Amino acid sequence: MKLKRSSIFMIFAAVLLLAGGAWVYLKDRAGHYECSFGESEYASVLQWDGIVYEQNWDSPLTGLHKGKLVGEITYTTADHKCPRTVMQDGDATLLDVGTQLYEVTGYKASARLWAGDRLYDAHSNPAAKTLNDLLDIAGKIENVRFISGMDGTTHLMDFTPEAAGIFIREFPKLKYLPFQELYKQTKGWVGDNYWLEIEMKDGSTMNILYNTLSPSFNPPAYATPELAALVEQQRKLIYTK
Repeated sequence: MKLKRSSIFMIFAAVLLLAGGAWVYLKDRAGHYECSFGESEYASVLQWDGIVYEQNWDSPLTGLHKGKLVGEITYTTADHKCPRTVMQDGDATLLDVGTQLYEVTGYKASARLWAGDRLYDAHSNPAAKTLNDLLDIAGKIENVRFISGMDGTTHLMDFTPEAAGIFIREFPKLKYLPFQELYKQTKGWVGDNYWLEIEMKDGSTMNILYNTLSPSFNPPAYATPELAALVEQQRKLIYTK
């Protein structure tokens, strides 16, 4: 079963599964082995140059343009009953074999790629040290807002200009750590989540989750005390209007 649309957390869970999951091989009555991994339901992710990217379902695309061709998809997980357990460069969960990959003009290929006419944002990069290394967003963010966790798109409230300025400056500087590590350190990343959206100067957007118990973000990084207080303070403003 292919997912037409996924929540951020479902995508992150799928990436965890792809990175560290294992198939279970069962013996049938004839003594033959076949693999089983439950329902074949995948989020739309791909791997290129050692980086795992996830599809950005909600961003407007009109302000983005294709750059240089970098490669193509050579393996589709959903096409195989017993797919390989560890993704390799050129693998995708749902994209067709032969789908061409392009740079996104204005962004590093390590941060964003076009796959055909679909936008993919980096989720996991072993070489990244900061969120800017992962996402290439420093100097590119125009605005920050809260959005509805029910649909991931409905705008609730923009940050005040002063608060947005602080977030825009400090968020890209946060220390990146793989989500597997964040998940492990926070014992499952439990707790309430706020949904945020950052809007770029080119009109594209990116969704973020903020965990109130940790406190931390996904894309994965711990919040500084300043940013944690800022998000909570801005959240309260939604209910004072």
